[in-house]
Amino acid sequence: MARWFVDRLPQRGIPSVSLRRLLPGARFVGCPDWEVTGCAADHRRLDPGQVFVAVRDARYDGHGHVREALERGAAGVVVEREVPEAGRLQVVVDDARAAHARLCQALAGEPSERLATLGVTGVHGKAIVGRMARAIFEAAGLRCGLVGGSSWSDGVKERPSGVAEPGGAWPGGAAGLASILSYMVERNCHAGVIEVGAEALEGRALEGVTFQAAVATDLAVPPGTTPEAALKRRRAKARLFRKIAPGGAAIVNADDPNAEILGGLNLDARRVSFGLARPDRVDVSGVIERVGASGTRLLLLGYGRPTRVDLQLVGQRYASHALAAAALAWSMHVDVDAVVAGLESVRGAAGHLEAVDAGQDFDVRVDEARTAEPLAQALAALRSMTAGRIHLVLSAHGGQDRETRRAAVQVAESSADRVVLTLGDPRSEDPDRCMDEMLGGFRRPGRVCVQPDRRRAIESALSDARAGDAVLIAGKGRHACQIFADRVVPFDDFAVARAFLAGDRARAALARRA
Repeated sequence: MARWFVDRLPQRGIPSVSLRRLLPGARFVGCPDWEVTGCAADHRRLDPGQVFVAVRDARYDGHGHVREALERGAAGVVVEREVPEAGRLQVVVDDARAAHARLCQALAGEPSERLATLGVTGVHGKAIVGRMARAIFEAAGLRCGLVGGSSWSDGVKERPSGVAEPGGAWPGGAAGLASILSYMVERNCHAGVIEVGAEALEGRALEGVTFQAAVATDLAVPPGTTPEAALKRRRAKARLFRKIAPGGAAIVNADDPNAEILGGLNLDARRVSFGLARPDRVDVSGVIERVGASGTRLLLLGYGRPTRVDLQLVGQRYASHALAAAALAWSMHVDVDAVVAGLESVRGAAGHLEAVDAGQDFDVRVDEARTAEPLAQALAALRSMTAGRIHLVLSAHGGQDRETRRAAVQVAESSADRVVLTLGDPRSEDPDRCMDEMLGGFRRPGRVCVQPDRRRAIESALSDARAGDAVLIAGKGRHACQIFADRVVPFDDFAVARAFLAGDRARAALARRA
């Protein structure tokens, strides 16, 4: 993957790239310019004749491997400081990771300039908004690729992403992204949607990529993030909006006061807004008409005529995500009928209020919510479609601060009728400490069922549910393991719940026959 575009260069008619043109601020040692035909940021994967780019991150510093790169046949090096053993043909830059990403895009033929490249960022909803956006373009008859954290598509075939490299969200990091975008161009894609995380932006993996539009679902930060780290992540996301081409669209969530500021970062881009709270003040808005077990009915506004959309996803958060995708399509002048068809075709995402149906007479959902906001949204969605009691399996995870845990506990106590507290992923933290700190946040801890064994906790909640009730198993979604300090245990909430429900129904049938 990472070297695919290098191998294909002769067929693409791109024999070389001028580093002087590509990196005008660089300082050249031993030459006025340098024409290169391939590059590598890992000395172990370098082919003879390629340029070695000495990138640095927390685990790897290419400057310490210049000699090995030259021994493998490197034609020269791009470095952040002069390296004596490199001799002549050194190009000194301020940021080697950014230089490497720009070089990868140039060697791939600048694919982001040959299709509508669209970025989606935010803590919540990147994956589902990306899927919705792609579905809308496909419904409009426009081939669209998608680059996600778990898979990617060139518009024709979907493939798993594999393991991402440090600093990137894709296999091969910046090189892998350039290769994927090249595949999209080869497949005659009209557009390519990229799910953009803060880590990829901080790692400069998107340097050299030009975006025609970018949308932010929110500007939140993960729980427990220090103020310094939060500021760093927000600055990274701001970098995405500065990459929007002149005349492109900067799309923001008007319901999130933090995300709103992104709309004014790029004065050459058009500001487009979406939201549920203030339909008269945004470009694309909607009204939730109904939430049921099968989905959410949304009245879509902003396309000239109110249009109903029947989402196959349950709850307000998915209505907001649908508006984000619709606003992206609106900015690209996609017809409303294609928007509706695309949104209605997207099925529920695994682990997001995913229904577990074994024929029982109560609702069971699996959701990965482990902090206050997504937990409140999931419980509110269940409350809107459940007449009976709500049973919540609440997870205690390691690595969370006291405030994050207490906020989740407050939501659980105020929104659920019965809470079963159990372990999620303690990781390196003492499991008892995780449980005790969560339990200490309840005003009435005596009413909480405490069961550290996750399987027994799920079975306890399911056993107590009656006809018309709802059970929410929160905290892990479809992450199929439990992570402890000394081991990783296979565990799938969905499989455990379905197996218990199927067995419970079989036992009930036998009892009736007896």
